[in-house]
Amino acid sequence: METKKGILLAFLVLAFFLTIFWTGSLGLLFLVCLALAIFGLSFFYPRPALIAMIILRTATDFLTDQEIFHFGQWSINFTSLMGVLAIIFALVVFIKATPWREKIPLAVNWLLLLAVAIIFLAFSVDLKLSLIEILRWSSFFALFILGFFLFKNGRQTTLLIKTLIFSSVIPVIVALVQGLNGTGFFDGTRWRANGTFVHPNMLAFYLVYILTLSLFIFLTLKREAIEKYFYLLFSLPVFAALILTYTRGAWVCLALILILIGLSRFRLFLVSALLVFVLFYAAAAPFQERVNSLLSFSASDSTVWRLDLWRDALGYAQVHPLVGYGAGTAPLIIGQNRSVILGSSEPHNDYIKIILETGAAGLIVFLSLIVNLLVKLGQGWREETRPRRKLLFMFMLIFSFAFYLMSAGDNLLKDSSLQWSFWVLNGALMFSYAELKNKKSTVQN
Repeated sequence: METKKGILLAFLVLAFFLTIFWTGSLGLLFLVCLALAIFGLSFFYPRPALIAMIILRTATDFLTDQEIFHFGQWSINFTSLMGVLAIIFALVVFIKATPWREKIPLAVNWLLLLAVAIIFLAFSVDLKLSLIEILRWSSFFALFILGFFLFKNGRQTTLLIKTLIFSSVIPVIVALVQGLNGTGFFDGTRWRANGTFVHPNMLAFYLVYILTLSLFIFLTLKREAIEKYFYLLFSLPVFAALILTYTRGAWVCLALILILIGLSRFRLFLVSALLVFVLFYAAAAPFQERVNSLLSFSASDSTVWRLDLWRDALGYAQVHPLVGYGAGTAPLIIGQNRSVILGSSEPHNDYIKIILETGAAGLIVFLSLIVNLLVKLGQGWREETRPRRKLLFMFMLIFSFAFYLMSAGDNLLKDSSLQWSFWVLNGALMFSYAELKNKKSTVQN
């Protein structure tokens, strides 16, 4: 008890000095104090604190480049602060939770990926960028650990899923307002909704994840449950916001997920979803135009631009094929070798990003993480006996497959809000997987 009082007092003192010496905006000061307050709460009520942290992280994704502290040549922005707090939070939970510490699925894969990135700091062309990227990846792993230890049973996992769904309310509202006002992100041709996110593509794939979870709740609640229809209705503005992003890759990702869900279990749902897509395609000219452009391959289309970008990036990767240029340096390397008039220096392909930054060694470790995740989700789906948890394994397997397939065409590793939400739920599912394996080994012995 005395320890908790000491922690609370320390945070009050920190907040006091922040208030006195702060030189930035009052709005950012409020968010920093709120983030620190949530972190302080984590020592007393870890599960509500994590929920609050996820909601805050999603609502403030646009602050990625907003500096809050400066130390010589080094600075920390708001999202980096959130990442540091999440890592410390996960370390505290890990140290306290003695059972299962040695039985965390995917932990070895994650640690290998981080180890490769840290060891290859010696070859990084920009130490600062690499350290920031390693911090981001570490925060993803931290959310995985927190999900594993804090959401162990069905009721807690359902609470987590509902939290992830409702954390989208603010981004969706902002995106819909942008769509009505013709504001947001201008790509040179049209205004695209980006909500509270830095880029429309990031919002779009995040919304695909939210739609997947909403459909899970709708399709797995009992037929007489009124609550299930709320999630169906909630998915309508989420879908509208997704359309307003004009992100074709996310549309393809959602279509693939719906087809696989329908083929795996819900045939009637598949027919209904395809009918909605066909009707929407026929009625909405902008949607029809964007879908048609996927097959046009015109010189001005982003598909052709991506192919040129990937060819160039793979050429740069051949200079340092084993160790790369350092984590987080892909945009720097591409920007130094390609003219600004050719567009964004982001690789728009997570696999090319990894091989460019950490070489073949990093790509192998990254692919092993993905394959191991898919295998374990598949095993959980096959071996789980609880019907609802079994379906959750199926939904996450399908989403993960579609997600990593579409990672070959966009910067999904850069989408920190989505990665947080994705890995925290996978952490909860991996606890169920670990329980299944523990019971199986107990029976065999």
